[in-house]
Amino acid sequence: MPAYEVPRSLIEASLAELAAIYRWVNDREDPNNPVTVLIGGWAVYCYNPWYGSIDIDLVTNSRTRQHLMRHLVETCGFIRRRNPPFRNSIVKVTPQKGEIIIDFISRDERNCFEGRNESCPMTLLNGRTIEIALSTDSPVTIPERTLLLLLKVKAAWDRAYRLHQHTSDNEDWEKGKLRKDRADILSLIDPHHGGKELDLMYLGSMMQEYPFLLEVLSIIPHDRDAIQMYGHMDREAVHNMIEDLLSLIR
Repeated sequence: MPAYEVPRSLIEASLAELAAIYRWVNDREDPNNPVTVLIGGWAVYCYNPWYGSIDIDLVTNSRTRQHLMRHLVETCGFIRRRNPPFRNSIVKVTPQKGEIIIDFISRDERNCFEGRNESCPMTLLNGRTIEIALSTDSPVTIPERTLLLLLKVKAAWDRAYRLHQHTSDNEDWEKGKLRKDRADILSLIDPHHGGKELDLMYLGSMMQEYPFLLEVLSIIPHDRDAIQMYGHMDREAVHNMIEDLLSLIR
């Protein structure tokens, strides 16, 4: 599987943009009733700072999306550009010779699974978010760990399906992102880095709702690239951890 190779300077630039975005968001939203939720790799980083991301994935309502996109385009050097499968995205080309992509997802998004009728709606976020410090002046709202894990497993399912069906716009990049998704999943489950905080009752109920996602978890111990990328566990430890988890949530 192709490597997900991103310069550290680009990841740091993405983090700086994220901090600035949340200063803007926090000036306008009630922390007791957050509208904008960070998901994806940067949300994973808040639980286990093993890597980070260059993409910034934000779930919000249409009003905030429109105002924030306008602010970023007019004052921060972003441009509008399509980024399938997302409908609302902006991109910034950085001095680090890479792109920072911000994808906006609606709070009402059905979030359908690739190749299936089921959906993983963003309304699942309601009542299942926490506020956590990204930096001293930029707290962010993210999903609870178990829900974030579900969203990451869903992302891995979608990427694997697109690759299998050859419907990806850039298969090499998608393969690298699938490796990163699986490594992020490991980072959320890792018992030495907070994985013991997972709500197994909730995760088990979600796996009953979406039993096909068990396949996503069961394949990870066979993905040497993802295990190597995460780098905090050997293959035997990953195998045992996944087997233990599956035995508890099936």
